[in-house]
Amino acid sequence: MISWHSAPEYSYKGYIYKPEVDEDDEGIRKAWHNVVLRTEPNKVVFTTNHTPYKFMTFEEFKAFINQMERVTA
Repeated sequence: MISWHSAPEYSYKGYIYKPEVDEDDEGIRKAWHNVVLRTEPNKVVFTTNHTPYKFMTFEEFKAFINQMERVTA
């Protein structure tokens, strides 16, 4: 089960992976995979569609950022 205490925080190309954990009424925890800019750490610039039941790995985060750079360029 995912936990607030084990949430990773990755940094790559000026972006930071800052997942948030939500717990529903039945006690099931799900992650929101937020990405913020290092210069604006309180402003979410991307939210990924990665599975809500586990955190992204650093490699998955890097691949997502590289993909978003190509799409938004």
